[in-house]
This record gives sequence, C-alpha cells and structure tokens, in this order.
Amino acid sequence: MSTEEPNAKPKENARLLPRNESQEATADDEHFFHPVQLSDKTEEDPDEKDAENEQKLQELLKNMSEETVQLNAFMTEESKLMNELCTSLKQILKTIHVSVNIQPEDIPLKKKIKEVTLSQNGDLILISEKDEKHSAFLAEYPPEIVMAVLWVVIPELAKVITMYKKRTGVRVNFFGRVKKELKNAAKALGSIGEETPSSDKEKSEETQKEAPKGESKEDDRWC
Repeated sequence: MSTEEPNAKPKENARLLPRNESQEATADDEHFFHPVQLSDKTEEDPDEKDAENEQKLQELLKNMSEETVQLNAFMTEESKLMNELCTSLKQILKTIHVSVNIQPEDIPLKKKIKEVTLSQNGDLILISEKDEKHSAFLAEYPPEIVMAVLWVVIPELAKVITMYKKRTGVRVNFFGRVKKELKNAAKALGSIGEETPSSDKEKSEETQKEAPKGESKEDDRWC
C-alpha cells in the first residue's frame, strides 16, 4: 500500500517552485532600482564637470559673437536699402502726382488707426481714431511696416503707371498733330511775309530810274 496522502502534490511540482521564484525575481530586477548597484560606478569629478560646462559656455559665446557681427551687417545693409528704395518710390509718386490710400488692417500697427496714406512726397501719414496725425518719411518706420506698405503700394503703383502712360500717349499724339498743323501754317505765313520786302525794293528802284537828272545831282551833293 502507498503511504502518500491523497492530496499530496507531485514531486515535479515541488521542484518547479524554486525555478518560478527565480524567474520572477529576475523579472523584478529589471523594473526596480537597486541602490547597491551604485557602488560599482565611480562618482564624476566636480572639477571636470565645471571645465566641461565652461567650454560649452565659451563655444556658445563665440557663436553668439559671430552671429551678432552678421546681424549688425544685415541691419546696416537693410537700412541703406530701405532708404534708397523709399527715395526712388518718392520720385515716382511725385512725378506722376499720386498718393495711395492703404487699409489700416493691412499694416502691423500697435495703435488703432483709421486712415493710412502714402503721400506723393513719400511720407506715410497715420490718423488715429482720436484724429491724431503722425507723418514721417516711409524709410523712418520699422522694416515690418515698410514691407507691409510695399506689398500694398507696388501693385497699385503698377496700375497707375500703366494708366498714366496711356494718358501721356494720348497727349503726345495730340501735341504732335497740333505741332504739325501750326508748323505748316507758320511756314505759309512766313512765305507771304518774305514777298513784301522784295516788291518794295523793286518799286524804289523804278522810282529812282524815273527821277529827273537835276534832282539826282542835287541829291548827290547831300550825300
């Protein structure tokens, strides 16, 4: 007869328990922090860390210095170009006698403005909702405002120049026709005027021929 109890677990299962506990322990080791492992790492030297940070800071300052030099060059060139550009724009507007009205919402302004006008003198005129007026040469405004104004003005200016060219062409044709007719009329009148002196000369010569000889000698004495 067997001495094993009916509810006793097989020996194989008893041998598996240590293996499962070992596997669970390994899995837990992967997800939990063990302070004991820190003893294997050497602590970083504070002096080396400071030196590394100082080197990074020096590289950052060097890069910032180079960027500042380039920024200064760009700003100088930008100011020069803006002044030349706005001066040329002023010459065009003044020549064709044109001012351009601009919608306030098209310009990045901080204050609330109800009217924006670019005059023929190249001045950007701003009128606030309180009827306060500010006027200055366009190149004196910030680059963002100048750029926004150009985006609006240049397309309108192209249309105005085309229209102005057509009107000027009509006047040129008119003046050309009138000049031609007046020149022909002046030429005709000039030819008539040139015939009068010649006819008077012929009459005087005939009078001298018909004059008596005695009178002719008396005239010679007073010459």
